Amino acid sequence: MIELMLFFDMIKQAMRITTPFILFIFISSLSAQKYSPHSFIVNTDQGFIDYGNRIIVCRGTADIEERTPVDNSLDIVEKNIKIAKAKARTKARTNLIELMKQINFDGRLVGELMSDEPLIESRLEGLIGSAYQQGEIEYLEGKKVAIALAVRMSGLSEILTEIDGYKIDSMNPAYLMTSAAIPKSQRVSGIVIDAREHAIDPSMSPEVIDMQGNLVYGTTSYSRSKAVNRGPVGYAYSMDDRNVSQRVGNNPLVIEAVGSLEDDVYITSMDAEKVRDAEKSFGVLSNCRVMLLLQ
Repeated sequence: MIELMLFFDMIKQAMRITTPFILFIFISSLSAQKYSPHSFIVNTDQGFIDYGNRIIVCRGTADIEERTPVDNSLDIVEKNIKIAKAKARTKARTNLIELMKQINFDGRLVGELMSDEPLIESRLEGLIGSAYQQGEIEYLEGKKVAIALAVRMSGLSEILTEIDGYKIDSMNPAYLMTSAAIPKSQRVSGIVIDAREHAIDPSMSPEVIDMQGNLVYGTTSYSRSKAVNRGPVGYAYSMDDRNVSQRVGNNPLVIEAVGSLEDDVYITSMDAEKVRDAEKSFGVLSNCRVMLLLQ
């Protein structure tokens, strides 16, 4: 793991001094290697992380104690079930904490951030306390009960997202006047980057970079409130996914990714200019109307 991290650090250092053409070949060759496509839904034995719908769900199970009431009353049985439910919820919360450690925030795992800043763990425990039940309580074979609890990524983002380094929201952004002069059918409603040919690690805060190494889309493109409540990007498998139109509207600019590195996406300089023009005219980046298609 250490060697792999050093390898990627070397890559990032090299990108700062590499010519655009060599950089293009380098990133493309990385993407072309025999990696398995990375889904934006990460499943584990106890639950899953859904970067597309920005939700974390974990399951907890507990045994229902076997004690027969002496007076044929159901009170003891009901009490045993109630105790088992409480234990299952506690286990689900414990599992949620462990699952959250595996979430990719911005190329760094939440577990790594917790190690660097101990206060994060206590705040996460507070977030777990507000977890809500997902689905129905299950009664399993072997006299067990299972309960799934869920947490929205917006709550996690509120804890992890720093105060500084984000764009300040404007009450009257310039694009409002520009877009009003353009027929609705010609307005770019969002950005879709088709990255299905590349191995991308889904994360809560990815970046889009052009082949000159310039940042096209990142934390300076949107406000902190947008990052927390909406999330910088959405994820989908195809244009038919209903989440696509909900996030980027019915007339998005669709471009092809040309490479990837960890959770970052690379596009051509020509497409980068199209994206910047769409931001100037329609505010698509400021409003986080960006969608990544993964395989």
